[in-house]
Amino acid sequence: MIKGALLTAIITCSIALSAQGSNRAGITFPVGGASEDLARVISWLPADTETITVARGPFMLAASTVEENERKDRAISEKELARSFEELPLALLQFRNGLLAKDLEGKTINLALEGARHFRPPADLGEMPYEGCAIVVFADSLRNEISSFTKDNRRSALKVERIEDQDVLVFQEKPERDTWTTFVAFPNEHMIFAASDRSYLAEVLARFRGRIGQRALPSDLPEWKYVNTGARFWGVRHYDKNQAQTDPSSPYDGRKSANVPDEQAIGLTFVFDPQGGKLATLTYLSGNSKIGQKPSDSPLRMAESSEAKGLDIKYRELSPGVVQGTYSLERFQALQFFLFALEATLGHAIYL
Repeated sequence: MIKGALLTAIITCSIALSAQGSNRAGITFPVGGASEDLARVISWLPADTETITVARGPFMLAASTVEENERKDRAISEKELARSFEELPLALLQFRNGLLAKDLEGKTINLALEGARHFRPPADLGEMPYEGCAIVVFADSLRNEISSFTKDNRRSALKVERIEDQDVLVFQEKPERDTWTTFVAFPNEHMIFAASDRSYLAEVLARFRGRIGQRALPSDLPEWKYVNTGARFWGVRHYDKNQAQTDPSSPYDGRKSANVPDEQAIGLTFVFDPQGGKLATLTYLSGNSKIGQKPSDSPLRMAESSEAKGLDIKYRELSPGVVQGTYSLERFQALQFFLFALEATLGHAIYL
C-alpha cells in the first residue's frame, strides 16, 4: 500500500524483463482426484483483466510473519525466497490481518492465481485500489474449514450476499483512507475465491459455472512468447489503453505518480523458477523498436540505491522492442526491493 508522491526513483524502476519460454498453458493441477487446467482457470477471468499473477504448487499456505531482522541485509534462504513469491497472488486472502489465511494455515495449495484490472490511485497512502479476484485451488477438501469459517464470521461480516447462486461473505476495512471491500466465496470444497470487487467476482463465478465469454489475455498476445507458464511463479500484464486517464501506473498519457511513460507500451511478463537458481527475469514489450538501445532512458531503469545494486541487474535486447532483465535475489534487502518494484509494474504500486 503507497503514498502521494511515489518514490519516483523506485517506481520508475518499473522495468520490464523476463525469461523466454514455451507457453505450456495445458498444465494441470491435481485437485483431490480431479484436476483444474490452467487455461480453464484463466478462462474464468473477465475479458478486460489486465494482470495475472500465478504461483504453481504444491506448497503450504503459511500465515505471514514479520522477521525481527527484516531491516538487516542477509542472505536469503531458498524457502524464504519461494514463500515470498507464493504470497504474490494470495494478497486478497490477507484481509483483516489474515483472518481467512490463518484458518487455512498448513493447507496445501495446488494453484494460486490472481486476476486484476482498473488500478486506481489511493486517497493518500497505501496500495492502489483495484478490481480483482484471487482463485486458490487446494489439494484436499476444505469442507470443515469452510463450515467453521462461515459459522464463526457470518455475524462479523458486513453482510452475506447471494451472487450467481453462491453465498458470499462480505468484509470491509479501512487500512488507510481507502475502504477495501473483500468478497469471499467457496464455489466448491477445494476452492476459494477472494475478490476486491463485486462485479469482478460475479463474472468469475458465472464463467466458473459455464458462461462462455472472450478469454482474458488471449493466447495470441505477444507477451505469451516471453513467459514460461511451466515455471513455478510468473505473471503477465497487458496494458489497457482504456484505463490511461485513471490508472497512475499506466504508461500512457505522460508522466504519472506510478508509471514509466511509453505511448507505445504493450505489456510485460515476469518469471521466477527456483529450479533455475535465485534469478528472476522480466520482459518488457513496446512498439518502440529502439526501446532496448539505452535501458537507462527506458521503462527498465532502476533507482540508484544500494538495494537495486544488490540485484546485479543485467539487461539484453531480445528483439526490436523487447528488452529482458535478470535480477539476482541472493540478499534479503534486494529481494524486498525487487518485490516492491515488481508489484508496482503489475499495477499494485504502494504509496509510502
